[in-house]
Amino acid sequence: MKKNTYLIIACIALLLAGCLYYFLKDEPLASKEPVQVAASEPDSKLSYVGNSITEEQDGKRLWELSSETIEIDTITKNMKFKNVKGVFYQDNGGKIDITAPEAVVDSKTKEIVMVGKVQALASDGTTVVAQEIRWSSLEKRFYGSGSVLLTQNDIVMTGDHIEGDGDMNKIKVSGHANIVKGGLQK
Repeated sequence: MKKNTYLIIACIALLLAGCLYYFLKDEPLASKEPVQVAASEPDSKLSYVGNSITEEQDGKRLWELSSETIEIDTITKNMKFKNVKGVFYQDNGGKIDITAPEAVVDSKTKEIVMVGKVQALASDGTTVVAQEIRWSSLEKRFYGSGSVLLTQNDIVMTGDHIEGDGDMNKIKVSGHANIVKGGLQK
């Protein structure tokens, strides 16, 4: 019986040694061919048709913009609008309706830059036409440039640049500025 016991112990020892060798051996993994991925520029733009956005602060609507198309850069989060219609709400309860061929909204500063023939009409009848108008949300001011034309009551102001507060109470026209009382002269 001693012989059989030694034989069984020897078989178990060989089996354990074989298992340990199999599981602990350092064998390189089978290499696979790397998958070739076509190098392409990632599309970082999202486009929407017929959409609008608004900005509110403390439950009060500050402005809203709608357009035919909105393109959003997924990296910078900036938005580009085509054929823009907007409303900017004034602190005095009035509003300014604005149209422009293009606009860009900076997602970090909340600045809006409208370009093309930008036209604005305030609820008090004041109109502004310029090639570019920039709205600064932080300052609550607008800045315009390029063939500026402002009409307010019976006063017409023209110039290269315009700057004003959100309520259009304090307006400054500069650069070849001209003021005509009584309307446009023909």
